[in-house]
This record gives sequence, structure tokens and C-alpha cells, in this order.
Amino acid sequence: MTLPRTLICLTVIAAVTLAANFVMSKYKADMERNAMKYADLMDRIPPEIGEWKRTKAAELPWYALEQLKVSRAENWTYVNEQTDEYVHVSFLVGPTGRLSVHTPEACMDGQGYAISQSRQRESFSAMDSSPGNDEDADNSDDRDTFWRVAITSKVLSDYQIVTYYALGTGKRWWAKNEPRYELAQYPFVLKMQVETATTSESESYNAARSFLKAFLPEIAKVYAETDLEGEYGK
Repeated sequence: MTLPRTLICLTVIAAVTLAANFVMSKYKADMERNAMKYADLMDRIPPEIGEWKRTKAAELPWYALEQLKVSRAENWTYVNEQTDEYVHVSFLVGPTGRLSVHTPEACMDGQGYAISQSRQRESFSAMDSSPGNDEDADNSDDRDTFWRVAITSKVLSDYQIVTYYALGTGKRWWAKNEPRYELAQYPFVLKMQVETATTSESESYNAARSFLKAFLPEIAKVYAETDLEGEYGK
């Protein structure tokens, strides 16, 4: 007996749907396991880096974790034992889309703060200790790039927060103009945000940058055996 064409089509569609669901479920499970591998490596980030020492850690509020859907989030404070300068560090592993849209400008502007200096891209290189403001540095193969933005309290006008932030793989960090699209090939990424409060922009600028120059090589060592770029492709 010949099966009706409609029944055959429905059978094929059902089979294809089941296969697609299986593939997607496996991809999602593999991605989540991979993301947790990157999250677990955060335990290896050293509490002491040169003159900088981690003094305390704080958990991200549960509602923020729920909103971001991160695999892991850490908040640390590092203090320079020589100068007493301090920085707050947020380090996250999570979905690229969600982490890319939650920026300091978007989260703090209008919440009692105002942007006092629009974001500028700065580059970091082991061979160059001076600040870089090269807009083309985003495409460089040997530099990490971060956005730097300054935010001022609307209540205390001389109170300023200077923040550096970027998305990356642990070995590389990027300040992308459109990260949600430019990094869309990555199902998850790492996000780092370093900030410090001061009444003098130049002092906080030097402290945050000094910390990042010491911190970035240590992060690269922690993630040296990983290959997020290779796994999900350029």
C-alpha cells in the first residue's frame, strides 16, 4: 500500500526536526561545558601580581547573574601595596550578546552618574608602556584593546570613576565598536572591567592602566592552553 504523500512529508519533517534538535542540544551542551572550563580557570588567577594584592572579593547580586546568564562572575579589589591605589575588577564568562550590551555607559548613565569623558579605545602591548589611542588598534594582531570611559557622580561633581572594559578570550582582548555582531561567532566570551574612583582623573588613569599592564600577562598565562578563537573560528 502506498503511503499518502502528506504522511511521507510529515514523517520526513519530523525526522529532520528530531535530528536538528539533537544536534542543537549537543551543541548547547558542548558549549556550556566549554564555557564552564573557561569559568573554572578563573580559580587560577593569582591574588598577588607584582605590587598589586587582592584584598577582598564580592559576589555579583543574584538578579544581575540571572539577567546576564553568566557561567561565572567574580568581583575583586586589588590594592597597590606601594602606592595604596586600588582598582575594582569584574571578570565574567557568559553569552557574547548579553555581555556585549551591558556596558558602564549603559548601566550607570542616569543612575546618579553622568558620562564626563566619552569612551576612547586604548591599546596595550608588552613592547609599549605608553597609552595608545589608536582607532586602528582594534585590528592589531599584537595588542589588546580596551575601552576607557570616565563617569562623574551627579551629587559629588569632583568624584569620578574611570573604567576600562573589553571582551576577549583570555589570551586576547578587544574593544569592538559592535561586539554583538563582530564577535557573533563566539557563543560565549570573557569580559573584564577594571575601575577606580578618584578626584583626579590622571591618578586613576595611571593606576588602572598600571594594573592592567601587570594583570593582562598573568591572565594570558592562565588561558594559555585554551583556544577559543580556534574552536569557533575567525
